[in-house]
Amino acid sequence: MKKYKHANDKKPTERVGFYIALSICMLAVGFAVWSAYSTMSGAPDPSDNTYFSSLSTEKAAVAQEMTGVTEPDTMAATEAETEIPTQAETVVESRLMISETRPDAKDTMKDEIKDPLQAVLRVSDNLVYPVKSHQVLKPYSEDIVYNSTLRDYRAHTGCDFAAETGENVYAMCSGTVNDISVSELYGVIIEVDCGDFSVYYCGLDSNFAVEKEDEVSTGDTIGTVGQIPCESSDKPHVHIEIRVGDQLIDPLSVIENNG
Repeated sequence: MKKYKHANDKKPTERVGFYIALSICMLAVGFAVWSAYSTMSGAPDPSDNTYFSSLSTEKAAVAQEMTGVTEPDTMAATEAETEIPTQAETVVESRLMISETRPDAKDTMKDEIKDPLQAVLRVSDNLVYPVKSHQVLKPYSEDIVYNSTLRDYRAHTGCDFAAETGENVYAMCSGTVNDISVSELYGVIIEVDCGDFSVYYCGLDSNFAVEKEDEVSTGDTIGTVGQIPCESSDKPHVHIEIRVGDQLIDPLSVIENNG
């Protein structure tokens, strides 16, 4: 009788070769199907970053055309929010705290002056001390110093002259009373416009001796010493700030003889 070999009787090498050939055929068919699908659908190559970048640009352009609003650059906004303020920005933010409680203070600026020396030279008059005592309780400082009342550090862009409560405060120069206001930080403030610069008398009593638009001469009494809320832990004094344009200067730099 004729003997037939069973399929399982094949040699191991023959079976391995068969499966390898079958796997190659399946891979070839799969690659052909994927290529045909990609060509017909126009699907982008996931590794092609240029495509997705251009798609995002086109989307933003269409949104702007439809709404008239440009999509914000969130990355740029994030970087702007995390920027650390410079020392100059800190000084600008803390200088002349009067403007925090007087929204119209910026409207009184005559011009923009960046150079402190130029600002000092603009003050042609020799100013006098605002009180009888020439004692400086706290000097002008654009560097941050400790405020014992507020318990923080900030620039002190004015000069504090020691005086007893109720003592007269004198006009440091001739000018016109531009404004009288009340600040939560500095109490009663009288602003005198002296032409190229303005003097701010802060911490006066409510019984002031002048009214808005009054003309004052050097040495005239404009009010009396009151209290300065943001410096209440210090000894009684009057707080003086001088602005030339938008630049604050040290009052002692323009006081006659400075002594």
